[in-house]
Amino acid sequence: MRASDLLIRCLESEGVQRIFGIPGEENMDVMDSLLTSRIEFILTRHENSAAFMALTVARLTGKPNVCLSTLGPGATNMVTGVAEAYLSYIPLIALTGQVGIEHAYSPRKQFIDLIQLFKPVTKDNFSLRSPSRIPSQIRRAFDLACAEKPGPVHIELPEDVMKMSVDGNPVKKAQVEPVGYELDAVVKVKEMLLESQRPIIFAGPGAIRTGATDALRSFARTWAIPVAHTWHGSGIMPYDDELSLNTVGLRAKDEIRRVFEEADLVLLIGYDLPEFSPKYWNIGKKKKIVVIDSVPVESAPNLEVDIQMVGNIRSILTRLCWRAPKRSNWAQGQREMLEECLDRRPADGSPVKPQLIVRAIRAAMGKEDICTCDVGAHLIWMAKMYPVYKENTLLLSNGLIPMGIGVPSAIAAKLTFPQKKVVAVCGDGGFAMTASELETAKRLSTPFVTVLFNDGGLGLIKYKHEKVYGRYHGADFQNPDFVKFARSFGAKGYRVSSAKELGEVLQSALKDNELAVIDVPVDYRENKNLL
Repeated sequence: MRASDLLIRCLESEGVQRIFGIPGEENMDVMDSLLTSRIEFILTRHENSAAFMALTVARLTGKPNVCLSTLGPGATNMVTGVAEAYLSYIPLIALTGQVGIEHAYSPRKQFIDLIQLFKPVTKDNFSLRSPSRIPSQIRRAFDLACAEKPGPVHIELPEDVMKMSVDGNPVKKAQVEPVGYELDAVVKVKEMLLESQRPIIFAGPGAIRTGATDALRSFARTWAIPVAHTWHGSGIMPYDDELSLNTVGLRAKDEIRRVFEEADLVLLIGYDLPEFSPKYWNIGKKKKIVVIDSVPVESAPNLEVDIQMVGNIRSILTRLCWRAPKRSNWAQGQREMLEECLDRRPADGSPVKPQLIVRAIRAAMGKEDICTCDVGAHLIWMAKMYPVYKENTLLLSNGLIPMGIGVPSAIAAKLTFPQKKVVAVCGDGGFAMTASELETAKRLSTPFVTVLFNDGGLGLIKYKHEKVYGRYHGADFQNPDFVKFARSFGAKGYRVSSAKELGEVLQSALKDNELAVIDVPVDYRENKNLL
């Protein structure tokens, strides 16, 4: 068989169900091998979108997904999505075509050193230059992508190697059992909990990735410890639990900032350092810090850890629940203030206040439905004002934070959970970057609704420039008629002028399972109350 056939067999053995990407001359053999495979190839309109879709599926399922590009510009287009997976600790396999081994030199048309290109944004990357080594190298790539903390692995596919004849079989995945932890550490952390008057849990996505969500909730409830979660950890503690302090990630305007100021003990559970720097939450009263994670935390300014419990997060939390005393929630007052903030209702009208857009989206969605967010001021409004009841139902970007991720992520979410309602929350700037993927959504029959915060520019950049300089430059643009634009792709298009109208149209579109875009004029003067 061809080396490309063996490659696809190895991907099948790893449980790969879909490959997102764009074909080219240099990956023709791979595409041909996919014809007889049970793996579905999903053609996207841009390689960056392919990476966004693959990483979203990986985030939702916990399993590495695959994106594919050709060489040169196809590979460079895909780098941003791979970098987002890298900084967000999401398992991803990025495949790129490449010229034959004898032609891999510079200067040569369309050739660049892809190994060097992807090196800063991957856990590892390598070139498949020996057909006989494909099974072991693919097995290693998936192991590495999944190992905590997970991330992307890039694999280069020289076109001449993919054509070579080879015999071989996939390497079977070995079962891995997590290492335990010292009993002394359990005793010490329990003592710290008993001595603490104001403990807080700061929960991150590591608890979700390792299947410890239920154990974390049980631990928090047993000890009556309030829980704040990072953007990627949204929903670890359901908002309707009185211990939930919802999402934290703003530097100065988080409603629950006072809880961190007053806390005397912070338990970092599954915390990813890039999400929220310690200098923004390790504030106020001097506090002890406990890390509970599957790997040691990285060193960082303002992070002096008293003890790290490294191992199976679920097992550690379960052990810490034994013989815990009954206590009351010391942050109940701050929780009530958070509820008041989320319940505030400014006057409705046009342009629409962003708080009311968020409320309309929340009212239209069930607790397990999924919102994907693009990047801009609307992202921060959603993080701040959207109550989350289950993990992985509010997908916020908090690693590389790339514009254009909202629509591709919505397609991936609908592919993964076709029975759930899916809404993409986008600004007009980010939406335009990947709006061509509406054609992909129509072709794949993945209906979702895009709610478009439309202010005719880069609203967050305007605000930040004005805050520093009293003026801004280069952040305004003209938009197309988004209603006609959506309809040109076979989607429904709507324009609303109030939050009330938005709520009615959104609920109707979701009920009818439509692929739709709702254009909402947004009043971004409210941003002064945001940051």
